[in-house]
Amino acid sequence: MKNVLRGGVVVLATVASALLVGAAWAGTSAEAKKIVTFKAKYAGTAAVKVTDQVADIAATGPGLGTLIGKSKVTGKGKGDASVQPCVPFTGTGLMSNTSGTTIKFSVLPGSSGCGDEEGNVFSISGKAKVTGGTKLYKKATGTLKMTGVYDRGAGSFSITFSGKIVVP
Repeated sequence: MKNVLRGGVVVLATVASALLVGAAWAGTSAEAKKIVTFKAKYAGTAAVKVTDQVADIAATGPGLGTLIGKSKVTGKGKGDASVQPCVPFTGTGLMSNTSGTTIKFSVLPGSSGCGDEEGNVFSISGKAKVTGGTKLYKKATGTLKMTGVYDRGAGSFSITFSGKIVVP
């Protein structure tokens, strides 16, 4: 009976140790992630070519970001020009600085550019999902709010990104 009891105590101690080590490991993993506030503003050139109600979008411009410093944004996307006055769009983009640090993102469905009566100036609003990058941002995640303006006549845009990025 004593051996059975002693064996049970050893098994319970082993299970408890394993649970504690597992909990500590999980705690370390969660603590290794850092949530950082991100804000960036860019302005530059944009071109939209509409063919059969599909808007091909390309934009690039310099700016400044709180985590990436002096940098530029580049993006490509597609919009549904048959939907007016707010054209829904999605796409991908990259924020990069001269030292090789990048943050990749995807524009989420629900993002749109709402045009004025003439269809020349569009108010941009939506969300972008951070999908990684390089260096510190290789496995970064998060969702950023996008707001801005696209002026079709001038071929220009300005955009602000803000939100939280999780950096492992």
